[in-house]
Amino acid sequence: MKTKEMDKIKKHFDKYFEQTDAMVMHPIVDNGFHVDVLLYKPNDKYPFWKLVTMGASDYKMPPVSNTVSQYNEYIMFVHADENLENQEIASWYFNKLVMIATFAHDNQCHITYGHSFEWQNVDTDDEMIAAFIEFPQIVKTVEILRCKIGMLKKVACLQVVLLNKNDLAKLMEIGPQAFSEYLYPDNDERSHFLSERYRSDNF
Repeated sequence: MKTKEMDKIKKHFDKYFEQTDAMVMHPIVDNGFHVDVLLYKPNDKYPFWKLVTMGASDYKMPPVSNTVSQYNEYIMFVHADENLENQEIASWYFNKLVMIATFAHDNQCHITYGHSFEWQNVDTDDEMIAAFIEFPQIVKTVEILRCKIGMLKKVACLQVVLLNKNDLAKLMEIGPQAFSEYLYPDNDERSHFLSERYRSDNF
């Protein structure tokens, strides 16, 4: 990804997260499709960790109907109680997010809102086995959804929510629209949009 494009992505999220303290995380192993991650600390406006990819939108997905864009970057929200200043913990979230962000490229497919996919973990103790692609509804303006990084290139900024076996079963049972409403209920019920390494009462 060109430096100018990375600068535009960072400015986009600096604006909508209302902070400028992002740290850039780089992959240890580069398989030729390079994706970095911006890590934002919890702040007063959004009191949880924010992770954002930079580079997934280098892949132009095949055209389909009913999509937001042919280019995606991905966002993950993580509870403030998780110590993402700990390198081991941060690396786990980084690796999961990058794996999801490179899925479309690696499989030459199109990913957009409402899609989900699962994977096989090498570590059998790894609880999270799937991801749901959501709109970042916690940010109250829909303008966060699109970031213009080139003359003819608008990137969709979509949220990733990690799922365990029970979550995936619920998604399969009720369908993507109802599951989206479960993650972000309209009433005063507790939201479920934060990603976790181990499922807790925070979800």
